[in-house]
Amino acid sequence: MSLKWLVYILPLALVLVLYVRHQKRLSQIGREKMEANIADGLTEPPSLHHVIEPALCMGSGACVRACPELAISIIDNKAVLTNPTHCIGHGACAAACLVDAIQLVFGTERRGVDIPEVLPSFKTNVAGVYIAGVLGGMGLVAKSADQGRQAVESIVSAARVGADYDVVMVGSGPA
Repeated sequence: MSLKWLVYILPLALVLVLYVRHQKRLSQIGREKMEANIADGLTEPPSLHHVIEPALCMGSGACVRACPELAISIIDNKAVLTNPTHCIGHGACAAACLVDAIQLVFGTERRGVDIPEVLPSFKTNVAGVYIAGVLGGMGLVAKSADQGRQAVESIVSAARVGADYDVVMVGSGPA
């Protein structure tokens, strides 16, 4: 091999070595974060959260960068929920995932959840009951307030004649 190829191979090898070292360091940080949360008993997400399918994850890190709660880390080139109690389920990670390896779910294997069925109009499978906000699956203030407005619009458009009340609001959130 001639000397001129070394000009190309050495910088490429250096970049590759630095990249591998960086990835190993990120994996170690993610493992430490996950182990600390497990030791502290912080393993259950509060409500809506994401589940990552490892077989589909390509480890790009787009979900990690999209998560403002720092709930996800890359471990061994795969995204992992390392800080589940910080996940609020807004779905930015799922939207950022390039291969649809992330799905938003309610409940966990240990803690199931019973939620009503909610139509796009925010009407539930319980007659006369509309849901907006966290129980409807979106815990963000701006989204909850918008859902509350849309729910009231749906109620007004389906007003019942002879009802004692037009609208009764229960709760104290932004919706």
